Amino acid sequence: MTLTTHTFIGAVLAKMTGNPLLAFALGFATHYLVDIVPHGDNRLSENFRVKKKKRKEIAAFLMVDACVAIFFVLLLANTRDIESMRTFTWGIVGAILPDLLVGLYDLTHSRLLRWNYRLHFFFHDLLIRKRGDVPLYYSLLAQMVIIAYLQTKL
Repeated sequence: MTLTTHTFIGAVLAKMTGNPLLAFALGFATHYLVDIVPHGDNRLSENFRVKKKKRKEIAAFLMVDACVAIFFVLLLANTRDIESMRTFTWGIVGAILPDLLVGLYDLTHSRLLRWNYRLHFFFHDLLIRKRGDVPLYYSLLAQMVIIAYLQTKL
């Protein structure tokens, strides 16, 4: 899933729980569960990690995704009456942290981060190994619909 989708999921969980620690924990756990759904980025990931190809294109995709996620967070924070900004923040941090830790592992190959890397790709590839991935274009369209729906829950 895109960081933007994970961001919205974390925000909705924060609103539902009203508790920063619970929002963080649910956001973190939900990240792995949501990543089970094939979402079209398997080829991007494989090109980056295994084949070491198209790294600039992949970095550009990630930067655009991160900027869109930041834009939506700022938009929500400035247009909604959020009861607890702390809960909102921790829900989002928990929801995107697994991807950030994967990126940090890719840069450092730290043994301390290997557990997250393995856990992340266990869930990420669970259905893809059995049934294959979906086209990225379809996944992005579906995620836009999901984000539009989640936005109504905030």
